[in-house]
Amino acid sequence: MNSAKISPDGLVGFRFYRQAIVERSCSLWGSEIQINSTSNLYNLPEALHMEYCESLQCAYSEALRRITARSVQAKDTLTLAPRPSMMHTFFQIDQSVLMIEDTLKQIIQTANVLEKHQHQLVVSVDNPLDTLPGPLERRAMVRQLYTLKDHSGIKLAYNNYNLDTKQGDLLIELGLYDYIKMPFPDTALRLNLNTHSDLFDRLYERMLQLISNTKISFIADNVEFADTALLAKYLPFDYFQGGYYSSAENF
Repeated sequence: MNSAKISPDGLVGFRFYRQAIVERSCSLWGSEIQINSTSNLYNLPEALHMEYCESLQCAYSEALRRITARSVQAKDTLTLAPRPSMMHTFFQIDQSVLMIEDTLKQIIQTANVLEKHQHQLVVSVDNPLDTLPGPLERRAMVRQLYTLKDHSGIKLAYNNYNLDTKQGDLLIELGLYDYIKMPFPDTALRLNLNTHSDLFDRLYERMLQLISNTKISFIADNVEFADTALLAKYLPFDYFQGGYYSSAENF
């Protein structure tokens, strides 16, 4: 369905948030745009699934429109200033969005605009392990990932990678991605890392192996406290995100 035909009323219940991503020096490197909803497909009656999916598509379309507008505004305010380094805009999507042609076209159009204004668009694909696609859908999603990857103005991020992520959980090899976002750490992982050095060493070695094999960069996500931030610095993360560095703001 063409998202332009969906009523704006479909956005009710969706909220748009932006959160900063920083370098190891805590300098601003980019930000991530997320769409949150008071409901999700799995807690709604089946009769409302189609309406929800149409509303979600409308929400993604609106978020991309706002990303484009913000990048143009930011460039306009810097026309007389020294040329800034490229900023990175992460746009988080559910992997099911890879099946929506209209949204993919808009992502590519948005990337074209951002590239002209020194903004790198990074599509951050969320991979819920409890909703793995079937074989046919999986192949279609992989084709779409390559379509995005082949575009010079788009990079890919794997969202929600952790120690429990197995090869069978992945749509495609991690080498296709440019970034891995790791929720770091939830309470249990933090306690284990602090008390069991073997788990810390195992995580460190796995990260180094992926970096060596794929040239991928790691982002520590959900860093909320000072002790968590300190612990994350002991691991080979390149970038950091979470409330400790910057609260999420309405976008």
